[in-house]
Amino acid sequence: MKNSFGITNEDLDVLLDINNFTNEDIDRLRQLQSVIETRLPALTERFYVHLQNNETTAVFLEGRLEALKATHLQWMKDLFTREFNEEYVAFLWNIGRVHAKLHIAPLFVAASMSFLRSEIPSIISKEIADGLGKNRADLIASVLKILDINQFVIDSSYNDRLLEVTGISKKLLQRLMG
Repeated sequence: MKNSFGITNEDLDVLLDINNFTNEDIDRLRQLQSVIETRLPALTERFYVHLQNNETTAVFLEGRLEALKATHLQWMKDLFTREFNEEYVAFLWNIGRVHAKLHIAPLFVAASMSFLRSEIPSIISKEIADGLGKNRADLIASVLKILDINQFVIDSSYNDRLLEVTGISKKLLQRLMG
């Protein structure tokens, strides 16, 4: 199925089809922006406390903690404000490339997404949903979908870069694994 967002990526098309990400999800994300944006700095702080308290992740933060927090906060804001189009996917793709270049393993993206998947639903209360005239479960689902999309694109880019560096094509890797 071809997506309706003008994005040309066959694998992403499959994800968008299966997770049923639609313009309604984008509308819900835009509506959430006004009530969730003020809570994102505290969420970023809590996430980085977890990273700092973990010996594996803490070493990657040394000397650049504040810059990483600022980048993470802006990325979270973008979840609710950026246009979902080819440019956005390219932006996410670049994140994966930067992570590969800096040897930041997919573990970090997975940890961030896991943290957000567990924290954001508690922010979206019934009162917030009612105030927006929306169903709470639908609002949460839209956030979870965009997080899944982000993780998929960033991880795909990272893995694609690894294949480039090693000189292995996707087809060869599949044959080797088969």
